[in-house]
Amino acid sequence: GEILFDGKPVHFHNPEDALKAGISMIHQELQPIPYRDISENLWVGRYPTKKILGLFSIIDHKSMRKRSEDLLKRVHLNLDPSTLLKELSVSQIQSIEIAKAISYDAKVIIMDEPTSSLTQAEVSQLFDIINALRDLGVSIIYISHKMEEILKISDEVTIMRDGKYIGTWMAKELTMEKIIRNMVGRELVNLYPPKTNIPGQVSFEVKDLTSINPKSFKNIAV
Repeated sequence: GEILFDGKPVHFHNPEDALKAGISMIHQELQPIPYRDISENLWVGRYPTKKILGLFSIIDHKSMRKRSEDLLKRVHLNLDPSTLLKELSVSQIQSIEIAKAISYDAKVIIMDEPTSSLTQAEVSQLFDIINALRDLGVSIIYISHKMEEILKISDEVTIMRDGKYIGTWMAKELTMEKIIRNMVGRELVNLYPPKTNIPGQVSFEVKDLTSINPKSFKNIAV
């Protein structure tokens, strides 16, 4: 296959090439540095610097903080850039990742299952950010299996099945049924068949499972 960007074929050898071209990605599995603050997470590997006596460079913390504050405002986060990532919720960390993507002046941002661990209120906030980015001319590639989200925020919908391209439609032309039919490759006549299985002896049980993240799940039993 071939990737066209701004109408021209492109060939990337690594993620850095894509970032330099203006393509950024937010992965489903977030990888924050928990014991570093927001500013350092945003600018890791590319800290703003300043010269000392014209001889050597040091990190320009004042500039980094100001640039971080500007980015946080763009994703509607009222947070101090000196806050450690371990003190944030999953949705806030995800917003930090979006801010980082914006910091590259990305023309295209790829979001892989961005709502997989968000509450409904947090999803609404994410959609507000996506719509604001779209209005600024940023293209969003939104990867999801949640049908209601796709129909709610998409302009176009592309469906792939088993690694193959099935088709692209305007979102307003699609229904939930048509999306599912193209995803599975056949008509589904019974989405919720009656359950006939009979539970047997318990083979695995979980009690009081708690995340190491204090703002995540607590005391889960399965």
